[in-house]
Amino acid sequence: MKMETGKLLMELSNLDGPSGYETNVVSYIKSVIEPFVDEAKTTRHGSLIGYKKGKGIGKLAFFAHVDEIGFVVSKVEGQFARLEPVGGVDPKVVYASKVRIYTKNGIERGVIGMLAPHLQDSESRKKVLTYDEIFVDLSLCERDVRVGDIAVIDQTAFETNGKVVGKALDNRASCGVLVKVLEFLKRYDHPWDVYVVFSVQEETGCLGALTGAYEINPDAAIVMDVTFASEPPFSDHIELGKGPVIGLGPVVDRNLVQKIIEIAKKHNVSLQEEAVGGRSGTETDFVQLVRNGVRTSLISIPLKYMHTPVEMVDPRDVEELARLLSLVAVELEV
Repeated sequence: MKMETGKLLMELSNLDGPSGYETNVVSYIKSVIEPFVDEAKTTRHGSLIGYKKGKGIGKLAFFAHVDEIGFVVSKVEGQFARLEPVGGVDPKVVYASKVRIYTKNGIERGVIGMLAPHLQDSESRKKVLTYDEIFVDLSLCERDVRVGDIAVIDQTAFETNGKVVGKALDNRASCGVLVKVLEFLKRYDHPWDVYVVFSVQEETGCLGALTGAYEINPDAAIVMDVTFASEPPFSDHIELGKGPVIGLGPVVDRNLVQKIIEIAKKHNVSLQEEAVGGRSGTETDFVQLVRNGVRTSLISIPLKYMHTPVEMVDPRDVEELARLLSLVAVELEV
């Protein structure tokens, strides 16, 4: 059954799946896409690959990572625990936050304590705490919290004024794109055999995309991620609600990019542009290197407040990218 885009994004955001612990996210997405694909399977490393048969002119693969940033418990000291980040988590983001901790016996909740302003001196007010100084108060927990347990900031997504806000929209927004692509392609004949890859462990080294691309050995690939939309005090040309963002530069295949732009123009798909001068910092850098090389492009969803609990996207950008990728699957020449 077709799901409204905003609701889908919130469902995906609310799932917990830091790098290496994406099982719940993958299981949910698999249940959603199974009616739209000929095959859905998980790889040895835990990525999900959906396959939709076309007319066999070649293999076209779309990639989006399912993992998010998070924490692992590194030390337990009585009623307090220390954390290590999983992925790029700025310690300033976690001050005075609630966390969900996944123990072997179930989910527990804790709070990350912050010294009250009344007790801070002039020097401590200026200091940025490190993870050696940040602690989780475990006095709320009924079960044992142990070293190696994972944790995420306890945040529930919401939709208002046409925007969705929540954690993990990097890169669940792109996962939402792939779900919508499969919904679209149910109605069309497409010459390409289409593979959708919901890859694991992007935040810690892009392992899932690398092994997924090796297994598929695609003729062409499009990687989806998020990119920075305008945020104060910085001004940029990329905006929420103005369409997805195609990467331009030496790390993407120029011919493939040009064909995608031509398809977008033909069908009046809103498309913003972004220069990528060197490494993109996305799965693009790895997918294109597999086997004897893969023609690869990068298209991103504009997002505000990346790697925080209040990432913000516009569902219209998700829908527009899904429409574009569907058209690419139908019209892209070999």
